[in-house]
Amino acid sequence: MHIQSNSETRVKMLLNLTLILFSLIVMFPPGKLLLTAGDKVVISFDDAKLQEDNELRWTHNKQRVYLKKGSQIKLNKLNVSEDGSLILETVQKDKSGEYKGIIYDAEGNLIKETIQQLCVLEPVPEPTVMVECVEKGVNLTCSAVNNDEVVVSWMKNGMKANVTHAVLHVSSSELKSGDNFSCTVSNKISKKSAKNVEPVCSDTDMSEKRFLFGLDLWWMLVILTGGGSFLLILFIICLVWVCRCCRRNKRKAKLTSSVNYFQIHL
Repeated sequence: MHIQSNSETRVKMLLNLTLILFSLIVMFPPGKLLLTAGDKVVISFDDAKLQEDNELRWTHNKQRVYLKKGSQIKLNKLNVSEDGSLILETVQKDKSGEYKGIIYDAEGNLIKETIQQLCVLEPVPEPTVMVECVEKGVNLTCSAVNNDEVVVSWMKNGMKANVTHAVLHVSSSELKSGDNFSCTVSNKISKKSAKNVEPVCSDTDMSEKRFLFGLDLWWMLVILTGGGSFLLILFIICLVWVCRCCRRNKRKAKLTSSVNYFQIHL
């Protein structure tokens, strides 16, 4: 059993190594140069030396961009140095593709050939998370996702979420007060993250809370209860004052009647 287990482990390791190598070859095939927009690149013939009577040809995606026969330059769409190297200043995305250079001697015999694949990428812009309240939830959209080369990842409360789409939907039952979200966009040359946002929607925030006239129902009850207690106390104070006034008036009326009675009989 021990020998079989080791054999299985070795087979799994070989398979994993094969998958890793295959992935690297697919992502970065031989001869492919990954560049950031704005970079400068020089494609040369290595040790080959361009002679004055040689013929030099350069093509971009099989379209001729430079041709020199002897001392005569017949086509010059791109910059080429004296030694025959192709020079691309501040390369842009539209310059991606295959570049092929060929040198022939005066008799038309091949001297040197070079091929270079260029992949020019733009750095990802700074992303932002846009919040859209929808029925029974919220949609979060990560900006700066404009092509298939951009990879998206989401974070919820600092933990990575298993979502790679530009739009993240969170249901009301999943959204709690204080939850924060952020997205990260990346390509093969750059990576940037958005600032955290805390989505607030009337039917998703505060979970089970209810609102009245735009205020939390619990606080409304507290306010109404406090206000009712104040009115009750004020009513009792007024009632006591009125009762006292009535008693005073009755006593005063009795006293007046007694004085009048004695005056009449005297």
